[in-house]
Amino acid sequence: MYFKLTSAITIGMLCASTTAYATSKDDRKGILQAAPNKCVALHEGRTCYTDVTFSISAPQAGDYCIRESSSKKILQCWANASHFEYLLAFGSAESVSYELISKTKRDVLAVTTINVNWVHKVRNKKRRWQRLF
Repeated sequence: MYFKLTSAITIGMLCASTTAYATSKDDRKGILQAAPNKCVALHEGRTCYTDVTFSISAPQAGDYCIRESSSKKILQCWANASHFEYLLAFGSAESVSYELISKTKRDVLAVTTINVNWVHKVRNKKRRWQRLF
């Protein structure tokens, strides 16, 4: 009887910890969101300009910063906040990633990427039309 009781408790605790882990993993996905997350330029290699709004919903109030992933340049910081927004005047010829970090621990909490696409690709080969007449 004792074995059945302890195994039932162990299985119950294992299931509870598994669902708690899955919930925390799902919460992490929604921490940092960018809208729009795509920017479209007319020709390949041209700079794409758009206004991007970052929406941040941190799991708890604290000190947070948004920074560029490649250059580690900090764009904006907030103190003792859990929900906030940031408007960025985006301008780049290639895709850029941004990170939400904890100011005290310097941990990366979430990453989002602004993808740059284009309508027309650059052609290396020139079109040569021959006249028939």
